[in-house]
Amino acid sequence: MKQNSYCTEVGVLPGTDFRLPPKYMEMLNLQEAWQFGRGAGQKVAVIDTGVTPHPRFPHLIPGGDYIMGGDGLSDCDAHGTIVASMIGAAPANGATAPPAAPPGPGGQAPASNHGGGTVTIPGYAGGGHVVAVDNPRPQDPPPPPPGPAPAQAPDAYSGIAPDVDIISIRQDSQAFGLKDAYTGDEDPQTRAKIDDVETMARAIVHAANLGATVINISDITCMSARNIIDQRSLGAAVHYAAVDKNVVIVAAAGDTSKKDCKQNPAYDPMQPKDPRDWAGVTTVVTPSWFSDYVLTVGAVDTDGRPLTQGGQGQGTTSVAGPWVGIAAPGTDVIGLSPRDDGLINAIDGPDNSLLVPSGTSFSTAIVSGVAALVRAKYPELSAYQVINRLERTARAPARGVDNQVGHGIIDPVAALTWDVPQGPVKPPQQLSAPLNIPKPPPRRDMVPVWVAAGGLTGALLIAGAVFGTTVLMKRSRKQQ
Repeated sequence: MKQNSYCTEVGVLPGTDFRLPPKYMEMLNLQEAWQFGRGAGQKVAVIDTGVTPHPRFPHLIPGGDYIMGGDGLSDCDAHGTIVASMIGAAPANGATAPPAAPPGPGGQAPASNHGGGTVTIPGYAGGGHVVAVDNPRPQDPPPPPPGPAPAQAPDAYSGIAPDVDIISIRQDSQAFGLKDAYTGDEDPQTRAKIDDVETMARAIVHAANLGATVINISDITCMSARNIIDQRSLGAAVHYAAVDKNVVIVAAAGDTSKKDCKQNPAYDPMQPKDPRDWAGVTTVVTPSWFSDYVLTVGAVDTDGRPLTQGGQGQGTTSVAGPWVGIAAPGTDVIGLSPRDDGLINAIDGPDNSLLVPSGTSFSTAIVSGVAALVRAKYPELSAYQVINRLERTARAPARGVDNQVGHGIIDPVAALTWDVPQGPVKPPQQLSAPLNIPKPPPRRDMVPVWVAAGGLTGALLIAGAVFGTTVLMKRSRKQQ
């Protein structure tokens, strides 16, 4: 492999104030969820574009590199680092409580109007944060003594499970390609997908053998249902990890902006015997469609609606499918920078523009983080039972389950606190089963047959002898 393009540049959108938590953190009520733990003792493998070390990744483990043969701690694409950040970035202040309100100019408290009305706290995006107050005006306090300029308030950002260990495995990169042009007989795009499937299978097995308790797969492969490539190695890998090694595998549903990830048809109410519409599938997403072993995640916005192009309702961008099990927010993305020690919420786009990351990649990271929280609180549950708990406690859609959000939007607090039946320890066996060969019938006793046949033969011989003797006697008399 060789590097064919520059690494992705990253940035911060104008007007951003990282002292405000991302909207999805409030939507998921993470402050309450963290009362039950922060994922300590869990290892989350991120199979992606690599993860760049950062001061707020205190438990980052090199897991290997299927691109350049390194340790997996390099992220040229600025994707894997953001995903890992949303799973397990440590808070800036060492705690997960929101920081105090930012100070006013000169280190003083924000200006107040205690006679009634509002208090404006400068420094936030959008012209300031306004809080209503109705207190009587107290006497003016003496002016404070001059002091050193205050340190900047810490940001409010944290991963979903900030105490987990992150295992970084680089399995994909858009910046790298083959050293020499492909000269095989197969279509180059098909060959690339075959290679992706094979390296993904190897990465999953490797992650399971490294002791991962959760595997996050935000980078998936799409293909037409009419031209499905051989995935036996990948199917065996997810079975090995999920069943034999007891790992929760969380994968993205895919986004329609990615090559060959075309939207599947909507639910067909005229086919009640096929409620998840398997027969209508036109696009297969792998490894997501191995639904007995993989929890597949669709994307919604912070209002809980399926994610659309630019938020303008121009069609959902999260690929639907009967394998989708759950959904999570895929917008308002913030991550640790792969280029320095700061935070980012944008990557470079065409003509010096900034693109805002969004999609199922980041929804998947949220679910992986919650899965780690659940595994830490309920260590006795198997991987399949953890998935069952996440799905049963999700905020269900109108139909109870659908192909866009699965069983609904993830609810961390409910997943950590509700009384839910554990369910089966392992998924149903679908791929193979022992042959139920009927017992052969008992052997027929042939002695009576042989006796009867012998008797019949003897009788025939005697009859023949008598007949022959009679004929000879008649001829002899005639001659006399």
